[in-house]
Amino acid sequence: MSDWVTPGGLISGRTLPGLLLATGQFLPVTDIHRLASTSSLTRLVMNAEGQVLDVGRTVRRATRTQRRAILARYTTCMVDDCHLPAHLCQIDHVQNWSDAGATDLDNLGPTCQFHNRDRYQHPDRYQLRRVGDNRWAFTYIGPRPGRLSRVD
Repeated sequence: MSDWVTPGGLISGRTLPGLLLATGQFLPVTDIHRLASTSSLTRLVMNAEGQVLDVGRTVRRATRTQRRAILARYTTCMVDDCHLPAHLCQIDHVQNWSDAGATDLDNLGPTCQFHNRDRYQHPDRYQLRRVGDNRWAFTYIGPRPGRLSRVD
């Protein structure tokens, strides 16, 4: 260790190639290179209060803050003619997580348990459309269940 870096890693007035952390510790450039080659980057989008809104594909489930924002945008399930209140719905990816959909506020919305499962099992039965700047809606276009006729 050189004379300008103390045993605790603190710099004593000289500049070295590396990074001075907010804690006052010095991170040598060799450690920066090692971290860059062995780490992964995570994009986080936060609101003015510092709450995380978008996390890309780092996590699959919506954060508590994202859920609050979604409930402010939607009152019911995002499938047309489904009247289940949004606060009783699951938060679902518009572009499925399994199809590289991100857990971003713009890709999330409430769907009831039935429509959530049915949409994954029968994606061809649903048509997606944008409703306004920050909302999505699905229209069910699949077969309608037949009515039972009464036999006299």
